[in-house]
Amino acid sequence: MKEKGKITRHAISPDEPRQFILLGIASAEPDYRLSVMLNKQLGISLQHAKAVSAGTGDNVTEYSVFTTSPAIYSLISNKYHGRLLISKLKNIDFILVIHGEPDRKKAEDIASVIRKNAVITAVFVFNSAELKDKNISLLAQ
Repeated sequence: MKEKGKITRHAISPDEPRQFILLGIASAEPDYRLSVMLNKQLGISLQHAKAVSAGTGDNVTEYSVFTTSPAIYSLISNKYHGRLLISKLKNIDFILVIHGEPDRKKAEDIASVIRKNAVITAVFVFNSAELKDKNISLLAQ
């Protein structure tokens, strides 16, 4: 009879999700009007893109997306019929994702420009690593 050897187990850690900076925007304006205002203010060209889907089964909700080409900025709705894409940001209506290497100073500069808009109630800067939410990875696409 063979003697049982010691089993060695190695834990494989999943790849860390790529970090990015995002701006949380509070505004009563609809997404299409906000995208036009941001285009003028920031000198960019946000265009309607494929929606982000979240949820499972019958509870799938699609959130509107406007993005630049190439993807430098993406404006994503955080609310749709009372449902939230990122539940930790319940007071945030829109999320402006800044793609590329995380640069807090650049994000603060963009936020200060956006705050000058009269239809914007508030703008907050977040790092994706600070937000513990199951849907945060949907924003990085």
